[in-house]
Amino acid sequence: MIPRYSYKSFRTRKALFLGILAALLLTAPSYSQSEDTGKKEPKYNFSTQLKFDYGGIVESVRKEGIESYYGFDLRFALQKRKNDVYSTVYRTPYFGGGIYSGNFLNESFGKPFGIYGFYDIPVVMPNKWSFIYSIGLGMAFNFNYYDPEGNPENELIGSFSNVYISVSMEGRYQLTPHWTTGIGMGFKHFSNGRVRLPNRGINLVPVTLMAEYHFEKQDTDYKKNNLAKFIPYNSINVFGAVGNKNFEYGEAVYFKSSLGVSFIRQHSYKYRFGGGAELFYTAGSDKRVDEDKSNFNTFYSYGFVGIFEWVVTPRMYVPMNFGVYLNYNEENYEAPVYQRIGLRYLLGKDRKIITGVCLKVTEFHADYVEWTVGYAFKNDKNKYKLLF
Repeated sequence: MIPRYSYKSFRTRKALFLGILAALLLTAPSYSQSEDTGKKEPKYNFSTQLKFDYGGIVESVRKEGIESYYGFDLRFALQKRKNDVYSTVYRTPYFGGGIYSGNFLNESFGKPFGIYGFYDIPVVMPNKWSFIYSIGLGMAFNFNYYDPEGNPENELIGSFSNVYISVSMEGRYQLTPHWTTGIGMGFKHFSNGRVRLPNRGINLVPVTLMAEYHFEKQDTDYKKNNLAKFIPYNSINVFGAVGNKNFEYGEAVYFKSSLGVSFIRQHSYKYRFGGGAELFYTAGSDKRVDEDKSNFNTFYSYGFVGIFEWVVTPRMYVPMNFGVYLNYNEENYEAPVYQRIGLRYLLGKDRKIITGVCLKVTEFHADYVEWTVGYAFKNDKNKYKLLF
């Protein structure tokens, strides 16, 4: 018997409402005063996108019972009309919020829907063509998750709610001043970061078709030669993170935490590099680790990490790290190396307070989701007109 879930559940309705509200607020028109007419003019180009995905079932997912897939996205996008530093760096990008709905044509896995934010970045823009890459991050709900008695066929997903990640490359063509169409390929991923097992995840590589309608589109003034030369600077970052991890299906969920110190140098508008040391705590380790280790090495793992950060705006960036353990515990499903990817945002007037969420990965399997806060000691002399 497959468990059924109602869209009327309080948690689901609340999450959907907040997501739609956030998308609408994010894409609400903003106005500035025109020097010529004295009238308020929109600061952004506003558009809506409808996307259709089909197919792309990877073999490991097909073996578990998913043989077909299609999905729809309704997205609300903004593009700055007046240029600034990062509109120039990323060739007048679009950003906004979206609503997702998918169907695996198999009741064992459910019919997920989700909410997410996205960022579309043009790579090249010859004439009416544009080639873009897009990234999206959010939450998806309404999965029929694994249950040994009620839904044993689903051995990929163990939770009703899961992280939703979307990446795509598309070619787009401007049919008229208001209409654009496109085709491309994407990657979609659903998993819960090992909060509840099983968590093998669902990965898809579908073909994507899209149509976009622009409201009163006005081309953004794109002048790359006006970009000021970047002043490199150094930063010492300290962060802490917390989360939970499930080791066995049906068993307790254990607290985990991370603490890190790193030295980072930003040498361009787009990229930062560095390295550091990190310490990880796993509750309940004394119940699992049977090696002859000290109490400290039983509960704590630690190592060095290499850091690469993709800077999207002066406040928002994507950390991509690769670490090597000096001490780790196989009983905690740790391996000699680990990775990290996520999204972080800098708060405060000087952009020094670090917040964000990351997925820590061990041997290319989810370790746990890190909810992060920290502080950056830096002296950035560059001047930005902020996008957000």
